[in-house]
Amino acid sequence: MKLSYLLIASLLVITFATCKHEPNYKIIGNNNPNDTTINPPPANDSICFNTQILPLIKASCAQTGCHDAITREEGIVLDSYNGIKGLGIGNLMKYINLNYGKVMPPLPQPRLDAASKALLNKWIAEGAKNRICTPTVCDTANVKYTTHIAPIMNIYCKGCHNTTNAGGAVNLDNYTSTKTSATTGKMICTITANGCAIMPKGGPSLSKCDIRKIQIWAATGCPQ
Repeated sequence: MKLSYLLIASLLVITFATCKHEPNYKIIGNNNPNDTTINPPPANDSICFNTQILPLIKASCAQTGCHDAITREEGIVLDSYNGIKGLGIGNLMKYINLNYGKVMPPLPQPRLDAASKALLNKWIAEGAKNRICTPTVCDTANVKYTTHIAPIMNIYCKGCHNTTNAGGAVNLDNYTSTKTSATTGKMICTITANGCAIMPKGGPSLSKCDIRKIQIWAATGCPQ
């Protein structure tokens, strides 16, 4: 009898020692079940797909010659929620993080910066939802480059207008060059379509609130 108890106890010890618990949260579309690089989702959603994620992906990936509806590089189109989900959210992040041996976005396009990756990671952690937001409050108090303008440029503009690939000879990836574009009136002209080519090109237009922020920023001397 004692021998039986000892045998059962030994089996239980071995079982618990070799047991591997599945992570509570995995990257959507990732085939590796042990990948725990994304933290568990917060209690409340906060990332808006239509105003934060889609413009960022379109500006960086769904451009002419890449993954827009016309070019369809490698059969991949990333200009919509379904297209991005079809690729697999985990696969998208692997491409962005160079885990597939390819540089995405391709050179000479700049790599996504830490803030953009953090935004994508947070969206994934919240379930990569197609959350549509229509802001009802526009905060235009004390508009500054760091807190108001840079985030707009990062999401909507920097993919096409950056140091290494300045589309139309316009660079919008730093304070000095963005200020120049704003003070000359070129930026205001394009985002309001006031006789200029409409920007962002091929992507969602800036909201009235974002346009107002840029106008106020330019009118108040472009504070940093």
